[in-house]
Amino acid sequence: MVREALTTEKLEGLGIEEAAALFVARRADGFTAGERALFEAWFAADEAHQDAFRRADRAWAVFDRSNGDEILEAMRQHALAPRRNWVSWRAAAAILVIAIGAAALSMPSLRWWQRGAQQTVLTGAAVQYASARGEVKAVTLPDGSTMTLDADSVALGRFGAAERSIQLLHGRAFFIVAHDSVRAFTVTAGTQRTTDVGTRFDVNVAAGTLTITLVDGSVTVTSVDGNAAAITLQSGQQFVERAGRTTVRTIGERTAQATSWRSGVLDFDDEPLSEAVAVMNRYSLQEQLVIHDPGVAALRLSGEFRAGDPERFAQTLAELYNLHLVRHANDIELIPTG
Repeated sequence: MVREALTTEKLEGLGIEEAAALFVARRADGFTAGERALFEAWFAADEAHQDAFRRADRAWAVFDRSNGDEILEAMRQHALAPRRNWVSWRAAAAILVIAIGAAALSMPSLRWWQRGAQQTVLTGAAVQYASARGEVKAVTLPDGSTMTLDADSVALGRFGAAERSIQLLHGRAFFIVAHDSVRAFTVTAGTQRTTDVGTRFDVNVAAGTLTITLVDGSVTVTSVDGNAAAITLQSGQQFVERAGRTTVRTIGERTAQATSWRSGVLDFDDEPLSEAVAVMNRYSLQEQLVIHDPGVAALRLSGEFRAGDPERFAQTLAELYNLHLVRHANDIELIPTG
């Protein structure tokens, strides 16, 4: 069947990703001389065109490595099916953009960017990662990095050809960042943004306090609004932002304890009781600890405690600080005695 010719006018009506997908599909079917010339001109005209074509080309390779997968083979045949007119070709290109991305992102066996040295992803669309109360969740990110979400935590990830970013909305996360000299890895939490190329660090948001603990490597912490000078952390250092004030301290050997929550042990180092309670509450499916008294909230706590037993934790606090426990349905309130 003779297919309708691709022209400059028709090409100009396409989005960049759509045009790239169409060129990849037509190349697989065999370029005509006119299509090859049009493609070469389009490819050379803009670096964005080149990047889009490379992404589509890498994705198309998934179809060539389908290894008998019925879904992929059906998608490939659909993309190569004869088209009677330009409208159907354009529709096929639009579908192909979605299909290629969906295939690569939804099937772990096809995530080639996790298997090779070249770290590449298809989309910069936001993806939400969340853990429930009491659940610590390990996530492999599209670039090959890993993120361990503490209980009751939520993060948004964006991974594209030019970015690797996580926004920690609340909770805590531990990152092991895959090295990529081209795309820095950024984590935004509260008013601060942590930038890294390849290292291990922990970010915690609790009761309005932000803590960044660097296990190894080096990261830069900058304010989101750009009004403060950047701070570079080295291994064993911790950045704390509390009540609008920032401090950096060296914790050295205590770095391992600061990230021991991944094994179910919560470590507090001279932290306000309000923050300690907020962290402990992440692990409780029912009972929640509550502090309304400012004096109780400001008490300082140090020590290691087992996650997931809020009542025992509350009883320990009551003994340490001479507090009284008052139950309200599923809440346990800590109040001063007398």
